Amino acid sequence: MKLKYCKLIPASSLHLGERELWREGSSVFIHSDTLFSGLCHCYTLLYGEEELEKFITAIKNENAVQISSAFPLWDDNFYWPIPKNQIPEDKTAYKVKFIEQNGFEKLLVGERLENLIKAGIKIIPRNEKPHTPWKLDNIPRISLNRFNNHPLEEGGFFHLGRITYHKSAGFFFLYNIQESSFEIRFKAALRLLAAEGIGGYRSCGNGQMKILDQNSFGTINLNLPQNTDGELNLSLYYPARQIEEIKTVKAGYYELLERKGYIYSPYGITLRRRSLRMITEGSVFPAITNRTGSLENVKPDIFKNHSIYRYGLFFGLPCKKEVNP
Repeated sequence: MKLKYCKLIPASSLHLGERELWREGSSVFIHSDTLFSGLCHCYTLLYGEEELEKFITAIKNENAVQISSAFPLWDDNFYWPIPKNQIPEDKTAYKVKFIEQNGFEKLLVGERLENLIKAGIKIIPRNEKPHTPWKLDNIPRISLNRFNNHPLEEGGFFHLGRITYHKSAGFFFLYNIQESSFEIRFKAALRLLAAEGIGGYRSCGNGQMKILDQNSFGTINLNLPQNTDGELNLSLYYPARQIEEIKTVKAGYYELLERKGYIYSPYGITLRRRSLRMITEGSVFPAITNRTGSLENVKPDIFKNHSIYRYGLFFGLPCKKEVNP
């Protein structure tokens, strides 16, 4: 199956927070809701609020645009998340977070992760150095009072976690767009997003990506299994309010991640968004006819300017629900 992808190559370090007030660490990949939030902001800057509303409406009603999370790209190899139905007996295999495409295709048909590791399939982290395509640093910083530029008396000193990807590494994400007119604008917004930056503390020089060109976009041929009974998620997922979709979640293999944070709006109002517990990437569920997920409005009641959406649409691939014995 051919899937469209976009490569994002960092031009600076990044801070990718996974929860509110967690500054000491950073996620090592870009969740789909973070990517979508930045994309909508840049779409507004380019085309205005009315066009953004049309864009959002088409996504909500017709699944006009679907995106995955952005996973590691290392030495031109795409690395994919480990399916949650893999429960290794070998404790060292628990540390494996990503696997190259050849191994990922085998996991989709139910092969065991331990066997692939023994066969020499490339994984992250690797056994040899460098173990990962990124380096995590904690940088000391001081919060200043906005009125007098003096350090805050309490909580002024903190460490900021940031990741730096190697020169031969970056991110890739998959996308599916139904209308060509949306794809042109989608790519334009992505190019602006690369310059604007992704993640937190962008005013400190974090989050910038190299300028996207024609080589940043392409298609990948992924060998998908036939006659499967499961589906794997490549984005953060918030189930739609449909009985069938909710029931099948209970029979799946998944983890939850609480997503919080503040509104990032052209109106400059700093308010907390409503928090959501979302299903993480790599989760596996029984296959159903139409699993969609949802865009959830997380706007606080006090904020009246516009809606604030958290991206929870399902970007799925067919797979075996159970791992081979």
